[in-house]
Amino acid sequence: MEVVRGADAPRAEQLHRFHGAVTAQERQNRLGHYYTVEWHGPEGQEEKPVRLVFRYRQTATGSEIRRLVVPAPSGSDGKTEFRITGPAYLKGGRVISWHLGYYRGDQLIGTRQSYLWE
Repeated sequence: MEVVRGADAPRAEQLHRFHGAVTAQERQNRLGHYYTVEWHGPEGQEEKPVRLVFRYRQTATGSEIRRLVVPAPSGSDGKTEFRITGPAYLKGGRVISWHLGYYRGDQLIGTRQSYLWE
């Protein structure tokens, strides 16, 4: 499982995110953090559905933990993106720590987290 932070993205990726945003409001709604996750599941469990749980804290929300859950179709591997953008980013601020859980069915297969996650 690999996580690529939006702030570390190349300039071309940043330009790609803003492509087509004409008004100031459209550009403002695309500001934020983007996390791309690729997973490769264990052998023999391809029929079980995948669930990715992304928990995070932001600068303006104190110790509150927010959560995004993405169900994915069963299979051995895949790719998805978590976005903290628009009003969620503008009100909550920068993402300061995060934790990602990768589940097959009800079984936790793997986790990744930022350095500051407790």
